[in-house]
Amino acid sequence: MIPGPEGSTSGEALRPVPIQELRPLAEGRSWTVDQHLSGLSSLTPVIGRVRAVHRGSVLELEGEADTIVTLCCDRCLQQYNHPLGFRTREVLWLGEPASAGGQAGLDNEGEAVLALAGDKLPEDLGEGIDPAGSFDPGHWTFEQLSLRLPLVNRCGADCPGPASWGHGAPAGDPRWSALAALRPPQAEAPPDEPQHP
Repeated sequence: MIPGPEGSTSGEALRPVPIQELRPLAEGRSWTVDQHLSGLSSLTPVIGRVRAVHRGSVLELEGEADTIVTLCCDRCLQQYNHPLGFRTREVLWLGEPASAGGQAGLDNEGEAVLALAGDKLPEDLGEGIDPAGSFDPGHWTFEQLSLRLPLVNRCGADCPGPASWGHGAPAGDPRWSALAALRPPQAEAPPDEPQHP
């Protein structure tokens, strides 16, 4: 679990906080998550922690959360429960999305971030956040969980599959039934005569 330093909040709703309020907090701010998130239909409340630290030109985010969601299997169409969770660390550029030229201008605070991120810092910090804006820990948690939803929903290895694999008489298109009634009945074709050598 992420430690709860100064600026920790527990039990309060996950509300957006202005990014400038995070600047004076040396250890950043932490939130305890124990609630259902809007936009995510989960069977259980989302349980976890989120921490945001202002590092000058970047916002360092760290979090973990778990919940259980009910999904519909794409193969058999039965509902099943799926554990959903994340443990991640993310660095967001404060300002316009960074480019290679923009990163060259990192000040002393930025150099500390480069050391902090190590080799995990990408060449191009493509995601930026407005430094005069706010950080919403609830929405960030929602985004992280949404990114971990499976692309293909399968209830498991013992999935029975579809109720019908398409065997049996094909269903005719009812729009052709009127035309089929106008067609004269077909006489039986004579059996093939054997060929003589």
